[in-house]
Amino acid sequence: MSRHAWFIKLGLDTSPVYATKLVADYVISGIPNSISIAHQLFDQVPQKDTPLWTSIISAYARSNQPHKALHLFSCMLHQSQSNPDARPNHFVFTAVARAIASTPQHPSLGQTLHAHIVKSGYIPGNVIVETAFVDLYAKCWVAECARKLFDEMSNRNLVTWNAMISGYVQNGQECQGLELFYRMKCRELYVPDEYSVATVLSGCAYVQDLLLGVQVHGYAFVSGFESSCRNSLANMYFYCGRLASAEKVFVGSERNLVSKLVKIRGYVFNHMYADVVKYILSMENAVEIFVADQTIFVPLLTTCAKMHLLNVGKQIHGLFITLVDSCSTADSLKESRVIISSALMDMYSKCSDIGKARKVFESWLPEQHVPLWNSLLSGFIHNELIEAAKALFENMPEKTIVSWTTMMTGYVQKDLPQEGLNLLAKMYSGKEGSTLEGNCLTFVVALEACARLTDLNKGKQIHAKIIRALPDAYDNVAVGTALVDMYSKSGNLCYTLRLFDAMEEKNVVSWTSAIMGFAIHGFASQALELFQRMVNMGIMPNEVTFIAVLSACSHCGLVDEGMQYFTQMRKRYGLMPEEEHYTCLIDLLGRNGRLEEAWNLVEGMEENDLSDGRSTGAIWAALLGACQLHGNIEIGKKVAVKMMEREKQISTASVALSNVYAAAGMWNEVYGVRESWRKEGHAIAEPGLSRICTQS
Repeated sequence: MSRHAWFIKLGLDTSPVYATKLVADYVISGIPNSISIAHQLFDQVPQKDTPLWTSIISAYARSNQPHKALHLFSCMLHQSQSNPDARPNHFVFTAVARAIASTPQHPSLGQTLHAHIVKSGYIPGNVIVETAFVDLYAKCWVAECARKLFDEMSNRNLVTWNAMISGYVQNGQECQGLELFYRMKCRELYVPDEYSVATVLSGCAYVQDLLLGVQVHGYAFVSGFESSCRNSLANMYFYCGRLASAEKVFVGSERNLVSKLVKIRGYVFNHMYADVVKYILSMENAVEIFVADQTIFVPLLTTCAKMHLLNVGKQIHGLFITLVDSCSTADSLKESRVIISSALMDMYSKCSDIGKARKVFESWLPEQHVPLWNSLLSGFIHNELIEAAKALFENMPEKTIVSWTTMMTGYVQKDLPQEGLNLLAKMYSGKEGSTLEGNCLTFVVALEACARLTDLNKGKQIHAKIIRALPDAYDNVAVGTALVDMYSKSGNLCYTLRLFDAMEEKNVVSWTSAIMGFAIHGFASQALELFQRMVNMGIMPNEVTFIAVLSACSHCGLVDEGMQYFTQMRKRYGLMPEEEHYTCLIDLLGRNGRLEEAWNLVEGMEENDLSDGRSTGAIWAALLGACQLHGNIEIGKKVAVKMMEREKQISTASVALSNVYAAAGMWNEVYGVRESWRKEGHAIAEPGLSRICTQS
């Protein structure tokens, strides 16, 4: 630089005053290795003063090289013992606090520095240093320390408030952050700036508080911050499910790179995977979004996984490899590579290419990253490779609670619930040196296993464990629903209702589980009463809810009520009946002898609703069973002909039709049906099985 050359000629380059100016010039110049050159210049100065130390430490802190900043600070403290002109001031402490904040895995360094500054007398009383430490504690995930320091401050400015509010939002304590924002604006009467608005909008997005978000939007509009906070506003609307509002906010910023990233993430969050693909295809230069923010790989790979776009996923994988090999992006990808690799493995697994997922996994060996092991384990289970999953699980060098829960889920999904419970017992036995404690998902899977086994005794044991290990589990709707489901399927309906009423939060799944529990045990009035309570509370029923309701009507012979609910399903709630709904309705009509009505309904259904082949014949089987029950040979023969058109149902139809004839005493016809069945070679059938759990 020309100024540097001029100072060298004048012999001023070793003066701390002029060296400080040169260091600042090099740092902001943007030339290659500018900080290294500045450091060389710094080293040439024999007598370093505080401003010079501050300039070089701040340079390293701002350039995301915290270890060098901390090393220089240590050297400064050592030299200040013999050189009073090099003692740290509040600017140095602020820069060092920034450096520690960028290494959040070492909060003890911040506490040590905090103690040193208190001894030095800079705090309490210096709002700049105190604010820097509020920010440090928040970024090091110790929000309680940040809040304690915040409350002890005698003076605060807007930056202090913003640091504390942002700290809460970053630490997942959004509600506390929103409360503090209300206190700042409405009680302490500070005027929020655009940073305050952007931060609180992020908090609204995470807790999906649309009402407050709209109010903050109004404030941003009145204050002139709407344009600068556009991306935060759109993000808030996306997370609150208001897609039209989010799109409206984006008008005029179509070319903004950050806006593109927010829109992609918003689409993925709202499961609009087809829109993600269309939007990326409409871009002129889609590669720029990957260069700008490598974390965008994850939502795009999620899109490919959900839509089974294997070829698109491979192209994204190729782009990822290219960026990893690029010098300009390699450093920024270091921290996110494991996450992106896990997303790649998930994409390949969901697209049924488990071989490619395994290759991604093997490319990391011998590095042992637990998330990668868990991703491959999940991939095996998704592709129903339970033996491969079991072998991988046993060979894992380290198992987290995610590993144990994933393997348990695999067993339960493969209809091996007892193996899932055995694995839970093994985890708590500590035989593998494991001292893990199950989380909510672990217990949900365990309760599902008990429900499948109708093993009330083990279900109660797991319930007791939940009470001891997770005192806040009742606030979790998934755990509450799993408990309701387990007790209802095990026949303990009194406790089912007690648990259900005690749940703090209920969703449509919770209500449906309780309704189904009463329905399958023949308590139709209680099931329908629960359904009415659910509707009165404004919770929209789904398709499964109506299966439970129709089952309740079927078990108790409420024909007219069942027909009314079936009609409501379409006209009132806009839900298209599927095979299970028709099966329940045919069963309801058949049990009550209304076979002609059932026959006409099935014929009309085949011509209209299920003409695309979705029917698997369960409906015809239900009708044929009703014909056997009431001895209706005429309709039974017609139903059997329909069933025999489906090769998979020939055995079922033949057995059921022969039973219809047998019930009517027509033994020659029985013999004819069974003989024809044997001659056609369809007489091989799997025997029926029953299972009960006994307490030893």
